[in-house]
Amino acid sequence: MQRRGVRLLLHVQRVAARGWSSGDVNQVMVAKRCTWVDSKGYEHFEHRGSWWSENKRYILGGAGLGGFAYYWSSRQEVPYTHRQHAIMLVSPRMELHIGQQTFQQVTQEAAMANNLLPPHHPYVQLVKKVGRRIAQVASDGAGGGYYKHMQDLDWEFAVINSPDVNAFVAPGGKVVAFTGLLRIIRTEDELAAVLAHEVSHVLARHHAERLSQLNVTGLLNLVLRAFLGIYIPGALVVLGMFLPYSR
Repeated sequence: MQRRGVRLLLHVQRVAARGWSSGDVNQVMVAKRCTWVDSKGYEHFEHRGSWWSENKRYILGGAGLGGFAYYWSSRQEVPYTHRQHAIMLVSPRMELHIGQQTFQQVTQEAAMANNLLPPHHPYVQLVKKVGRRIAQVASDGAGGGYYKHMQDLDWEFAVINSPDVNAFVAPGGKVVAFTGLLRIIRTEDELAAVLAHEVSHVLARHHAERLSQLNVTGLLNLVLRAFLGIYIPGALVVLGMFLPYSR
C-alpha cells in the first residue's frame, strides 16, 4: 500500500508540474484507481483479487451440483434388501479385472505351496456343485433390484488346504474355500449357507461399493486440500467407512 501511494503521489506531482489544474489532477487520480462496489453498496479502491477468489463460490457450487447429479445417476437398488447405494468411479470391467487378479494370485500362491486341491478332489467337486446352484438362483432376478452384473459371470471355485475356518469371494464370482471350514461342515445345507453369504457379496456389489467410497473420498480429499487447505486423515476414512462393516 505504501509503495502504491508513493507511485501515485509521484504521478500527481509530475502532472502538476505540467501546469494542470487541481480538477485535472483529481480526474487523473480517479482514473488511476480501480474502484468496485460490494454487495452492501460500499465503494472500494483496491484490486478485486484473483480470478479464483472472484469465482470461487460459482465453481464450488457448480462442482457440488455436478457431483450430486453424478451420485444420483449412479444409484442402484440392491436385490432382496432393496437398499440404495451408489457405484461411482468403478466400472464392471474394473470389478472383473480386480477379481481375476485376486483369484489368480491366491490360487497361484497356494499351488506353489502345494496347498491347492486339484479339480477332481471331492471337496472341490462339492463346493462347485453347491456354489453353482446358488449362483444360478442369485442371477435369476427374483430379488428385484439391479442384477445385470450377475449375467454371464464366469464363476470359479477353488479349495485351499488350510486350517482356516473361512471362505471368501472376489469380485466377478471367484470363490475360495478352506479345508478347515469344510471339515466341520456336516451337510450340503450348511455349506450352502456359507456359500450363499459369499455369493451375496457379488450380488450386492459390496466390493464395488467399497471401492466407490474409497475413490470418492480420495477425490474429495484432493479437492478440499487443493482449494480450501482442508485434509481428512486416512484413519478417519477407515473408521467412518470400513470399521462399521468389519466382523
